[in-house]
Amino acid sequence: MNMLVPAAVSDIAYRLTTFAIKKYQQLPDAEVALETLNRLLLRAQTIIEEAEGKCIANEGMLHQLQMLIEGMYRGHYLLDRYKYPALQEDRKDEEVSHVYSFSKFNPAKRLRFSSHRRTLCFGSNSIKQLQGMIATIEKGISDMMNLVVFLRNYRVVHHQPRDTYSVLENCMFGRQMEHEQVLSFLLQTDGLGDEDFPVLPIIGPRKCGKSTLVEHACRDYRVRNHYSLILFLRGNNLKDARVANLRENGVVKHQNYSSCKRLLIIIELACDISEQTWQSLKSSMSCWARGSKIIITSRSDKIENLGTAAAIRLDLLHPEAYWYFFKKLAFGSRDPDEHPKLASVAMEIATEYSGSFLAAYTIGGLLRDNFNAQFWCSTLKYLRAYIRNQLRLHGDHPNNLLLKGQWVHCLRFAEASNPLWMSDYYETDSCPDQAPNISDIMLGSATPRGRFEALGWKSRMAPYYSYMICCSTEAPGHAVGRKKRSYDRFLV
Repeated sequence: MNMLVPAAVSDIAYRLTTFAIKKYQQLPDAEVALETLNRLLLRAQTIIEEAEGKCIANEGMLHQLQMLIEGMYRGHYLLDRYKYPALQEDRKDEEVSHVYSFSKFNPAKRLRFSSHRRTLCFGSNSIKQLQGMIATIEKGISDMMNLVVFLRNYRVVHHQPRDTYSVLENCMFGRQMEHEQVLSFLLQTDGLGDEDFPVLPIIGPRKCGKSTLVEHACRDYRVRNHYSLILFLRGNNLKDARVANLRENGVVKHQNYSSCKRLLIIIELACDISEQTWQSLKSSMSCWARGSKIIITSRSDKIENLGTAAAIRLDLLHPEAYWYFFKKLAFGSRDPDEHPKLASVAMEIATEYSGSFLAAYTIGGLLRDNFNAQFWCSTLKYLRAYIRNQLRLHGDHPNNLLLKGQWVHCLRFAEASNPLWMSDYYETDSCPDQAPNISDIMLGSATPRGRFEALGWKSRMAPYYSYMICCSTEAPGHAVGRKKRSYDRFLV
């Protein structure tokens, strides 16, 4: 027995030493892989920026470009997982404060940074994951390099110089391929049928940017020169499908008497459209020139049957793309690599609210305007407590509740005497001067009462929409949802 104990201790010591040596030997491989991935991502971004500056209509090229863009998002996400340390919360007190008022930031309950995420790169599986991502990016670059030569012959899209953060403000993030597909449909003049008007269905969940996509395509000068009238309307305005009445009930987005008499109708459907109404609409367009077209946006898959062109399907951003989007909004022109701890906090926040454009702009703006570790960490703490309360009370994430049009409690960082609910947000050309800012309400510097509309954010680029949030301090049973007006909102 006396001989077995030293032998066992010696064997354990040998195994631990061997394990440590292997880990140390894998360190250079991991560091090399991270550096290689970083260089490839820089090359991919250069190619993407060059391609996005050209008018590309070829679907094959657009598909390859989209694959490279998605690979770049995944690559940045994987790289950032290793660059920024993971956060761990000391959970000595798991009690969550009442949903109506959160306690002030408690420094005793800290968010501490861990090296766990960084050490993941020492494992063989993680190195294989890095190597697999490197191979994916390399293939994407190789495929695009064969097309870069052809891009020199493509017409340049002229626009004012903008940094990455400003580009994200135009609400077209991640929609390059779909944007070009819409433009191609609108500007196509050959292959048009003699009887039916071309119809393009755009299908996707609520608040994924269907009508935003159409809005930006319709603002292209080529589209405005191509159509003499661009008319937007909702499904409830289609009961009398005569164009004269549609102009009264809809919104004229563009009118150009000098161009040929082509009509573009954009229909936003919240429900199905009857066959009689559909046929009546197409019949009323017969007085317009050949080449008039229809675009339909809806959450229903049934509208695909109305299309003469292949439907465009949109979805909410996947986590990797959302992190890229949120990071740019939160840091603005700052370099996240110079603030790794803040980047780690931002990554946790993006994970909690992944997919929500509303949260990206509101929370991202708050972080950008309050660029310090204490505020960012307290934001993450409040956010986690807020989501836990919503799950406990309603059994669902607040993102999903908002997408269903339900009332949810508003995230607030200061104690308030009255609870606050919000149910929806919409886009409008103008914002009332007296409208409070949702950020001020969340921070407690503004305390409006009753039913009101708060400014969520305002786009810094044309068409400079204001995004208003419907709020109420009344109980949801008494806070009736705001009736949508056709002239208020074009985007879904």
